[in-house]
Amino acid sequence: MPFPFISSSSRGKNSSEAIRWGSRWNFLRNVVNSPSSRSVGVLRPFSTAITDEVSTEIYELIIDQLGAEKASLLACNLVCRSWAPRSRMLLLELMICRPVPLGNDHDIEAITCAVPNPGSDGEVICATSGGIFRTFKDGSTPRYFDIRDVSQMEVLSDVNLFLGLSGGNFFTWPLSTLQAGSYHWDADLTRLSKHVSFFNVYRSTNPDENHRVCVLKTSSLSGTIQVFDVTQDQQITVFVNTQTVEELYIPRETYSFKGFEMVDLVTSETQGLLDLSDPSLQFASKKVKAVTVFPVSNTFLVCYDKFAFYVDRMGRMSLNDRIMRWTGSASAFALHEPYILAFCTNHVEIWNIETGKLEQKLSGFYHLLNAPESGEKVLVSPAFRHVAEMIFRDSAV
Repeated sequence: MPFPFISSSSRGKNSSEAIRWGSRWNFLRNVVNSPSSRSVGVLRPFSTAITDEVSTEIYELIIDQLGAEKASLLACNLVCRSWAPRSRMLLLELMICRPVPLGNDHDIEAITCAVPNPGSDGEVICATSGGIFRTFKDGSTPRYFDIRDVSQMEVLSDVNLFLGLSGGNFFTWPLSTLQAGSYHWDADLTRLSKHVSFFNVYRSTNPDENHRVCVLKTSSLSGTIQVFDVTQDQQITVFVNTQTVEELYIPRETYSFKGFEMVDLVTSETQGLLDLSDPSLQFASKKVKAVTVFPVSNTFLVCYDKFAFYVDRMGRMSLNDRIMRWTGSASAFALHEPYILAFCTNHVEIWNIETGKLEQKLSGFYHLLNAPESGEKVLVSPAFRHVAEMIFRDSAV
């Protein structure tokens, strides 16, 4: 049973009555156990006499006994100033993750995307409508270069490559010259494709296998997927177009349960990810928007704007008890096992993908700035004005 942190005891008990109760500890115990302190429906703070008679150390010892009872700790935080520091410290320890700003607020345009600067201590490369900047912990933001309206960025540090998407143009840049600020605009910038709406990077962990980049080119009613391999030639990173997949019809306005398609890069054949003949999949609404898919062990975690669930390699539902239904409409996701972050309109939901339960809800508008791989930093922008990193409890120092 939670420690009763509120009392309906009347204020202003005279000191003689307090002395009659005995020691400070007995004084506190008698007040807590009094019938008035357990009355239902009357919510008042402890009397000022308790605050005067009992030391802060005693309060902290009692608050520590609450353990992981979040509601009780939240109430303790509002009792008085002396209770607040200990209550907040314990509440902070209960959080699965929390945003920690990387430097001060920056006097730049709204931030659209960001990536960690490789080999630096907390530095970030961030993009705005007015260019690409490098942010430092002291709040300074020197401009990298003036390419505008960048909506997506990725860094492949092992092959010295910076990738970006600006105004539908997919381009690359040598990372070393970008960091040194000694680039030559015409010589270093390479535009690879136009009319691109999105690109995705597959990072290979096999030394004998190249990184791969998939680029989606779209028109009003269809899309074309281009695939590139990242190779090295005389220490200079180049792209080689390995496969162009034939045009695929992509609905532009209507979203349905059939939102995920698999493409064979050799034969160009397509196949739906989900086996719709599986009766377990009939729970879903037809008016939902497919957002992303995460491989988890031998299954796939498919994420829609309303919910997420697991399917096996045959497209049939797996782990039926782990259907995660968001309380809001999610537009972006980040996986940090064993948690998945669902970014909704005015809050972020943190779910445990192993139990399928909601662990935490972080209030406020947060914009996901990057597409982190497993173990990478999750960067967000609380108000489009600065960059923050999501610090998880299992990795906090």
